[in-house]
Amino acid sequence: MIGDILECISKELSEFIEKQVTYSSGKKNVVLLNPRDKKGEVKIPDNTIVLSLLNINEDTTMRNPVATKRVEGDKVYTQIPGISIDISVIFMAHFPNDYISELNYITKVMEFFQQKDTFTVANTPSLEKHKRYIEKLTFKLSTTKLEDQHHIWDLLGIKYMPSVVYDVGKILIQDDEVLSETRVAKRVSRVVRRK
Repeated sequence: MIGDILECISKELSEFIEKQVTYSSGKKNVVLLNPRDKKGEVKIPDNTIVLSLLNINEDTTMRNPVATKRVEGDKVYTQIPGISIDISVIFMAHFPNDYISELNYITKVMEFFQQKDTFTVANTPSLEKHKRYIEKLTFKLSTTKLEDQHHIWDLLGIKYMPSVVYDVGKILIQDDEVLSETRVAKRVSRVVRRK
């Protein structure tokens, strides 16, 4: 589900950039991609902007510890509380021998999120099938200190390239309701014994 949501965002960003510019390196794509393959080798395609997940954090302030119950007829439906998460993502521009395009494309990524930093089903129809997970997604530019950037590149296992990091919230991880084993009592009888 996180992958599907980020894929929707990457496609919209790609469309925005393709309508805006044509740099010397030709037409580029924004792709959702793990920058390393199964063998640990770098696999970033040339002339692309790569979107990759950096981190997932639970927002414990949003957690409701109480399970909800709903009665329908003689059936009781229970839903375990969901988990609200925030994620961090990175956009990396990889244009070999074209540093100017790398910088220009990262600028276009920032322009896109400056114009549209909040995504809902209403303003992003491609998110419709994921509406149970999001009410709204907000992208906030992350100011990363130089020493923290070093850790990011170590984590990714690749050498630095022009990039920008965004913090994204809120995504709700929520199971469907389940039918409880208990049933609603329809009649209560009372037996009184005389001595």
